[in-house]
Amino acid sequence: MFVLDENEEMPLYVQLYQQIKNDIIKGDIKSGTKLLSSRKLAMDLRISRNTVELAYDKLSSEGFLISRPHQGYYAELPLMEALDKQEGIGKPQLELESQDDKNIIYDFQNKRLHPDEFPFGRWKALTNKCFLDYKNGFLQYGCPFGEPSLRAEIQRHIYHHRQVKCQAKQIIIGSGTQFCLELICHVLTDQNMNIAMEEPAYNRTRMTFQNNGFHIRPIQMDEHGIDISQLKNKTVAAAYVTPSHQYPTGIIMPKTRRVELAEWAKCNDTFIIEDDYNCCFQYDINSIPSIHSFCSDRVIYMGTFSDLLFPAIGVSYMVLPEQLVDKLCERYCHDTTFVPFLTQKTLELFMREGFWEKHMRKTILHQRKKRDVLVKSLRHEFKDKIHIWGTHAGLHILVQAKWAVTEEELIAQANEMGVGVQPTAEFWSCTQNMKNGLVLLNYGGMLLEQVPAAVKLLRQAWLKNEKGAVKEL
Repeated sequence: MFVLDENEEMPLYVQLYQQIKNDIIKGDIKSGTKLLSSRKLAMDLRISRNTVELAYDKLSSEGFLISRPHQGYYAELPLMEALDKQEGIGKPQLELESQDDKNIIYDFQNKRLHPDEFPFGRWKALTNKCFLDYKNGFLQYGCPFGEPSLRAEIQRHIYHHRQVKCQAKQIIIGSGTQFCLELICHVLTDQNMNIAMEEPAYNRTRMTFQNNGFHIRPIQMDEHGIDISQLKNKTVAAAYVTPSHQYPTGIIMPKTRRVELAEWAKCNDTFIIEDDYNCCFQYDINSIPSIHSFCSDRVIYMGTFSDLLFPAIGVSYMVLPEQLVDKLCERYCHDTTFVPFLTQKTLELFMREGFWEKHMRKTILHQRKKRDVLVKSLRHEFKDKIHIWGTHAGLHILVQAKWAVTEEELIAQANEMGVGVQPTAEFWSCTQNMKNGLVLLNYGGMLLEQVPAAVKLLRQAWLKNEKGAVKEL
C-alpha cells in the first residue's frame, strides 16, 4: 500500500507517482500487473481521483504504465530501465567540480537551458517507443547523412519557420555544429582558402576553420551586422555570418543587409555560411527571413537542436546548395551514419507528434520573461553605470562597465560574490579591437526567480569603493 503525506511540500500526485515508479523498477510491481482503477485507488488512499489520474498520466508518458482501452492500466518496465537493472548500472556520479565552480551560486556562464525547462519524461517515453516499435532501425547502418524521415521533418520545419526551401536530400544531419563546419570545410577545399568572419565571432568556429587550413579574414561590423563594403575588397571561399543573433554582440541583421549580402555572394561567385543559431529566440521584433530564402544556391544554411533541447543530444543540420551535395556524397557516401539511429528517431517522433512546436513556444515565452527580468534588474541596480547590448534575441546579453575596469577584474569580483560570468576577449581575432570591461551573461541556464538576486550580487561585487561599501549611484 502506498503512503502519502499531506504535510509534505511535494504534491500528492508526485508522491504517488514516485512510489509506483520505484516499485516497478525494484520489481515489487511486476511488468504486466494490472493496477487498481483510479477510482478504487483514490478511495483506498482517501484522495481525489484527479490526483491518481495525474500520477497515472505521468507514469504512462514515461513508459511505466500502459493504458489498454476498457481494461485499465498495466505496469511496464521500460527497456532502458530493464537494461540498467540487468547490468547493475546505477545512477551516474556527478563530475567533479573545479574549486571555482564550487563557489558559484548563480551561473551566467551556462549556455544550456535549465534542466527543469525540458520535458525529459516525454523524451524518455519516445526513446522507449523506439525500442519497442522501430527495432529494425537498430539493425541497419542507415544513410550517413541522416534518416530520411527526420530530414523530411526538418525540411517542413525550416520552410515553415525560416522560409528555407530545399529538397530533403540537401539536408545533412551531423553530430553538432562544429562537425557540420568540418564537413563544409571539406567541400570548400577546391576554393581559395580564405574565410570571412564577423569581428568579433565565436572562437570555436574560428578554430575549426583554421584547423582545416583556412585563413580567417575578420570583417568589422556596423549596427546592422557585417560590413559589406569591407567584404568587397576580399577574395574568400565563403563568408560566415550569424544574422539572427550575432555572436556575441547580439546584433540582428535587417532584411536589407541580408539581401545585400546575398547579392554580394552572387556577384562574386562565392558562398555564405548562414549559422541561424538562436533563430527562434526573437523577442521584440518580427521574424526576418533567412538569407537562404534570398539566394538558395549560394547559401549553406545551418541550424541546431541543442539550443532548445540539450547539448548532449549533439544534433545539428545544414542545407547544402545542390552543387555541393554531390561533392559531399562522393567523399562520405560509404560512411556510417553521423548521428545514432536512436537519437534521430526519438527526435523525429518528438517533432512529428507536435512536442517540438509545443516545447519551442513554451520555452520562447519563458526565456522572454527571463530576459525582461534580467534587463529590468540590471537597469534598476546599475542605473546608467553600464551598457547593455543584444537584448532583442537569443539567450545571452553583453554588459559593459562605464568605469575603468578590465574584463578579468569584473570576472574575479563576480566570482568572489558567487556569480559566474563569461569572458569575451576570446571572441576577437584582433586584440586591438577588443572592448574593455565587457562580459557576457548567459541567462538560459538560470531559473527566473534567481535572476534578481544574482544581479544584486553583481552590483555588490562591481560597485564597491575601497572600503567595500557600495557606491551611491
